[in-house]
Amino acid sequence: MEKFSRAIFIIHRWVGVGIGLMIALWCVSGFIMMYVPFPEVTKQDQLLASPRLDFTDCCVLPPEEEFSPIELSSARISNWPFRPILFLNGQGDGQYAIDMHDGEYIWEVDIDLARRVARQYGNQIGSGTNVQFESMIESDQWTVTGYFDGLRPFYRFRPIDGKGTRLYVSSVTGEVVQHTERWERFWNWGGAVIHWLYPSIIRQHQALWYWTVVVLSIIGLFLTLTGLYVGLSYLQYRKGGTKSPFTGVGLWHHWLGLAFGILTLTWLFSGLISMNPWGLFESRSGVFERAAVRGGQMIFSEDLRDSLRQLGEAELSGDTVWIELIQIDGDPVAILYNKSGDAIRYDPTTWQPVMLENEYFARMAQRIKPETQIRSAEWMEAEDDYYYSLKSQIRLPVYRVIYEDGERAYFDNVSGELIAMLDNDRKWYRWLFKGLHSLDFTGLVRQRPLWDVLVLLLLGGVTAGALTGVWLGWVRITGGRN
Repeated sequence: MEKFSRAIFIIHRWVGVGIGLMIALWCVSGFIMMYVPFPEVTKQDQLLASPRLDFTDCCVLPPEEEFSPIELSSARISNWPFRPILFLNGQGDGQYAIDMHDGEYIWEVDIDLARRVARQYGNQIGSGTNVQFESMIESDQWTVTGYFDGLRPFYRFRPIDGKGTRLYVSSVTGEVVQHTERWERFWNWGGAVIHWLYPSIIRQHQALWYWTVVVLSIIGLFLTLTGLYVGLSYLQYRKGGTKSPFTGVGLWHHWLGLAFGILTLTWLFSGLISMNPWGLFESRSGVFERAAVRGGQMIFSEDLRDSLRQLGEAELSGDTVWIELIQIDGDPVAILYNKSGDAIRYDPTTWQPVMLENEYFARMAQRIKPETQIRSAEWMEAEDDYYYSLKSQIRLPVYRVIYEDGERAYFDNVSGELIAMLDNDRKWYRWLFKGLHSLDFTGLVRQRPLWDVLVLLLLGGVTAGALTGVWLGWVRITGGRN
């Protein structure tokens, strides 16, 4: 048994030399990620950067003979850059942009148009209208993920605002799709780029990135497991308590490993789970359920065009910056947003506001799972353990449905859309990844600053254990004594 423990000790030492630094970097970058997220342009960002819609001298749309009806995945109206533009996203047919002042299609996003978009966006976010064109790029560190694949290449602009701001305008959609500032880029090099292994040289190759994260996580788990075994095996039980045979940094690493080893193990395990290795949590995407709520595809028909032509005379909320067109329950619906993200549902045939009744939600809940009984259905005014956010606000109230098989559906109170559909695999993923990784198990723990204090203390202990291990590995490499 003593020889076996010694062998495990040696294995742990040398595996730690190879992977200990990566675990330490994961820990240190975790502190940064608590407060500095990876840059992104969210829908809320787009709303804040959108000027108020003005339908004066509007609205002209192409006649039916110029554009046959198409199936739409989505449509919206926003100022782009200084007048209302109708964006149509076809099912597999790309995006069409129509200038609603003259009814002309915008077929090309050239540099002049991109510059006007960047100026408008910069003006709305407080960076001013003085923007300089930097370059046309296909990808960089901040646009490396697959999310941007259908938006490349980008016009990259630099507003002269003293903040080092960069705006990325898609040459496909003509919208600002990424926005970074100097401080974000600086902290992300030590945060998300390290934590997610996001250096572009790795991240641009999906398979390489995926297997790098999975393999390093597995090796990290092995290192932690052997460390726990060594830590327990080398405890010396004597009168007056337990003692460690190590001294100096080795002593600190021994006690820290015993105190925080299980937590290190759960963090590494949940990080591995985030990659959904080998398809262990292949949940339903909710596509079928959302299609059932929508009741078919929205068609850019002459009737819909007639409704949009009436916008110039419609009495809409004066602070509207964005109109989203969707189909719900077989009928077109318009959702009007202001800069704050507040939404109102309108009937586009009359341009009058519409409030949904409870009967609608009950009917949709039964439609998406017709063969399953409903355990409970109610309005949810506060977060629960599956619909919540640690770092941003979420839309409330929502209509929550829990089925007899444990699956859950959440409906938006304004649009009536299905926000989230959680099957049982997705529920397991919530606990094994988000729960273990973010320690957000209950509403009480998620309260800030309680969550911050708890995570900072625990992450500090794990980090100290990792850094002492790195130091011991460095001493071993340089020929010193542990």
